[in-house]
Amino acid sequence: MRRLLIFLGIGLAACGGQTADSADSNVAPIVAPDAQPSDRAPNDLEPGAVDVRTITMSDGTEITYTLILPNGFDAAQKYPVLLAMPSGGQGVELTVSLAESTYAPEALARGWVVLSPAAPDGTLFFQGSEQYIPEFLAAHAWIQPEGGRYHLAGISNGGRSAFRVAALNPDSYASMVVFPGFPESDEDRDALPDLAGIPFAMFVGGEDPGWRERMVETRDTLESLGAEVTFDVREGEGHIMASLSDGEDIFNFLDSVRG
Repeated sequence: MRRLLIFLGIGLAACGGQTADSADSNVAPIVAPDAQPSDRAPNDLEPGAVDVRTITMSDGTEITYTLILPNGFDAAQKYPVLLAMPSGGQGVELTVSLAESTYAPEALARGWVVLSPAAPDGTLFFQGSEQYIPEFLAAHAWIQPEGGRYHLAGISNGGRSAFRVAALNPDSYASMVVFPGFPESDEDRDALPDLAGIPFAMFVGGEDPGWRERMVETRDTLESLGAEVTFDVREGEGHIMASLSDGEDIFNFLDSVRG
């Protein structure tokens, strides 16, 4: 059963908004000295389901997101945790739909936690809303990521967002999978050396030449930096690849790179 639950997320960063015109500038979270991450799990969780929740950032911005916890979730245990950035306009309906169809079946079968935020007020996660991700994760400190780092995934605009989010806090992530995705800005490309120590999987449709070209460039740069990159062209498919819609290939990669 899907439920919309509102609670106060107390995090580490209190950041002002950023316009799309300034989205390519470096974003550094502002630390609120009186804020602490929450280390207590809410008592109204729904393990084994796609749970739709809303969290309030310390500047008053509300972020609706999907939370997937495996059956038998125990906050005292560590889990592989996927931060999944949605595609398109990154709205709530699409975020929930992707969570239900692409992430939930395999995540639940394999024991993964998934956090997938929708873009607040329509500001995409590579156009300003990326600034909220550190606080968003800090507010879920009761979820302990395996190895102390999160895995990162993104589809289309979510793939662009994944590179932006990782560029801002490269030490927070253990791997990245984009299907498709590439670094959007010069600043994101300049941050690739900081990400070269993690494994990547990059999927692109053979009938998606513009994105394929940008992703080949990104792959070549990452490999020149010593990164391990799985690059998979899905021939006969376009921008959104039906062969990835069930999440199996995504989680096969994610399971293969768990520490």
